[in-house]
Amino acid sequence: MLLVFAISASLAISGCRNSGNTFDMSRHAAKWAAAKTSARQELTQIPPPLKSVYLNINQEPQWQNPFLSVEQNMIQLRIYLPDENASPIDRGGLTRLSSARKQVVNVRLAELPRALSSLPNGAWPYGRVVAIGREKDTPQNRAWFPNHLDITVHALQDMGVVVDDWNHPVALP
Repeated sequence: MLLVFAISASLAISGCRNSGNTFDMSRHAAKWAAAKTSARQELTQIPPPLKSVYLNINQEPQWQNPFLSVEQNMIQLRIYLPDENASPIDRGGLTRLSSARKQVVNVRLAELPRALSSLPNGAWPYGRVVAIGREKDTPQNRAWFPNHLDITVHALQDMGVVVDDWNHPVALP
């Protein structure tokens, strides 16, 4: 009993002092805004997209621009590095497979601006547009997915990137 009283008294005396380890939301928000602004400036080197070039592509293996898959704790970024061989011989054939140029990187949302702005210009053949999807639709991810998708889409738009959202298919007439 005396021990409980001593602990309670010490907590009451010390109170809730600022230990210097508090989470400063405004500082993190400012860093996030600065990262998106910096990425937006760097991404202006990539030309705006032409819908006529990418709009009819609706399968991930055909998509050559960055493709994002929104997961619960990360974003999977899939890119195809540009084919450095200028020769038209066997382009896409057995000796020059596009899958050999495929790179998959897992990034946190906070790292997305830097990840996109560091991609080579050749990774954007359709212009400044990304396709965004999700790995799989399960009952477990239906709760968090809409919020994660909205945050990711808004971040991309803040960076000046056009989003081709494959999560909401257009209804056919």
